[in-house]
Amino acid sequence: MAEDTLKLEEVRKMAADIGWPLNDEHLEQLLRATRAARARRATLPVATLDPADEPAHVFRLNAGEGL
Repeated sequence: MAEDTLKLEEVRKMAADIGWPLNDEHLEQLLRATRAARARRATLPVATLDPADEPAHVFRLNAGEGL
C-alpha cells in the first residue's frame, strides 16, 4: 500500500473551504484520522463488489413516486 501523502496544509485548506475554523491541534487530529480512514478504505476488497453489494441500491424511488 502506498503511503498517504496528504499534508497538513492540504487539510487546513479543505477545512477552511467548508468553513471549519480548526486550530493546529485539531487539524493534526483530522489529518491522522483522514490518513487512517484512507488506509482502511485502501484495504477493502472492492474489485469483486457489484451494485447488489451496496445497500443503498435497495432504497430508491421509481419515476413518479414521491416520498
